[in-house]
Amino acid sequence: MSVRRLLFCSAPLFLVFISVANAADIVNDAHALLMKMGDAARKLNYQGTFVYQHGDQLESMRIVHKVEKGQSRESLVSLNGAAREVIRNSHEIQCFLPDEKSVMVEHRKVDSRSFPAIVPESLEQLDKHYVIQLGPTGRVADHAVRAVVIQPRDAYRYGYQLWADSQTDLPLKAILVDEGGHVVEQFMFTNVKIGGSIPDNAFKPKVSDKHFVWYRENGNVTQSPGRMGDWKVEHLPPGFTLSARLMRAVPTHKTPVEHIVYSDGLAVVSVFVEKIEAGTPTDNINGPIHVGAIHVFGKVVGDHQITVVGEVPARTVDLIGKSVVPGP
Repeated sequence: MSVRRLLFCSAPLFLVFISVANAADIVNDAHALLMKMGDAARKLNYQGTFVYQHGDQLESMRIVHKVEKGQSRESLVSLNGAAREVIRNSHEIQCFLPDEKSVMVEHRKVDSRSFPAIVPESLEQLDKHYVIQLGPTGRVADHAVRAVVIQPRDAYRYGYQLWADSQTDLPLKAILVDEGGHVVEQFMFTNVKIGGSIPDNAFKPKVSDKHFVWYRENGNVTQSPGRMGDWKVEHLPPGFTLSARLMRAVPTHKTPVEHIVYSDGLAVVSVFVEKIEAGTPTDNINGPIHVGAIHVFGKVVGDHQITVVGEVPARTVDLIGKSVVPGP
């Protein structure tokens, strides 16, 4: 598994002034709007163009999202920089990389999130680690919007500012901020059409895959809420709990990769444990790296590469990564 490919094929992952009114009502309204945003992003048909800024990189992307008979399909195409196209359905994700003449195909997993991924798993748990409030109104892509502001209670998670279309609740703008209030990642639609029919050919690849190499994950993926491998995390940031453990069959590896997922209800951190195979070229990572808001921590333990990836502050992946140890 190449973490660089993982980051390259990952679509933007994030997508989340009190008045003198009654405080409880304000909190309830903010919770309700947050849940409506998630529902709208999953259930509505929409298409448009958005800009995505992460670190010093600025991307323009086109998105098409369709729901039919309860099944969703989504297409993301980069409009500048390195060519990239991601097509998702309810079962798998295809990532076309024309510059590398390759296609990465993965099954949808428990931690696979559609764009924009803002749906909290539990509002009750979320309130323990975030303050959720209504924010200001405004205008995005010629649509009136209203905001929800999510502020972390500690330095182990980012803060979010989300703006939803006033009519449909679809998220049209999102900003991710660090503990100093600095913007580390943001997206904003520049034009969007919400509703209406979308033809099936909108989800056909825009590039020819002739002579491309297909890297396809087979169906031998197991999932369990309990312990599967011999690896464990000794120290977790407050609020992060085990969400899933998977054994992933990676096309370029002889042995499966263990994938451990931790979440605080909003932020998600993945721990990958892979056997370093003798005579096989490696893409090992030692120490921290980051791409925009996504931080990565890697280390080698014996003959295993440990890689921790999350859209969280560096201290979060560092704490988790340094405490990954073999079990008894």
